[in-house]
Amino acid sequence: MKKLGLAVLAALSTSTFASEEAQSPWSLSATVGYSMGGDTIGRLTYEDNSTDSVKAGDGFILGGALNYAINQTFDIRFNATYHFDSANAENGDVTFSRFALEAVPYYKINQQFKFGLGIGLDTAVELDNDFSSNADFDSAGKFIVSGMYTFEDFNGSLEMRYSVVEYELSKIGGYSYSNTPKLDGNHLGLLFHWNF
Repeated sequence: MKKLGLAVLAALSTSTFASEEAQSPWSLSATVGYSMGGDTIGRLTYEDNSTDSVKAGDGFILGGALNYAINQTFDIRFNATYHFDSANAENGDVTFSRFALEAVPYYKINQQFKFGLGIGLDTAVELDNDFSSNADFDSAGKFIVSGMYTFEDFNGSLEMRYSVVEYELSKIGGYSYSNTPKLDGNHLGLLFHWNF
């Protein structure tokens, strides 16, 4: 009986060790969010004299992330997102958009809260305008301050972040420009990450 008990205990220990060993430090997440801020770069005026504007820091954020747990205290998140703001009318739209690539290392305060400082690169930055010429902007580096809360009973996280970025005009309608004033794209965002 004693041998049987030792055998069961050894089997349970081996099973627990194997499950812990099999747990990968990599995970994926899907992202949706909204941000506010930045300079106004486009505006539509409607027939009733109401207006709608496009800002360099406003808009919806859609994308995903690859997460790597370094240890119990630190992890790093690699984000790839599409960020856009638009003003819409029956006869056309004005849309400011960019693709963002980001790397944000996090320090885990506890099981639910973590704080991160990271960097990013906004690429394919453009203003699509159905009423006049389109405008292209240079790729822009940015600095990110992030705080994240992970839910206890749900595979999701809520992130509040502030991003610091400036955009410089490179072309309008195919004609190159240089030494133009930079647009303030700084913005505050609230993002939800579905972790799986």
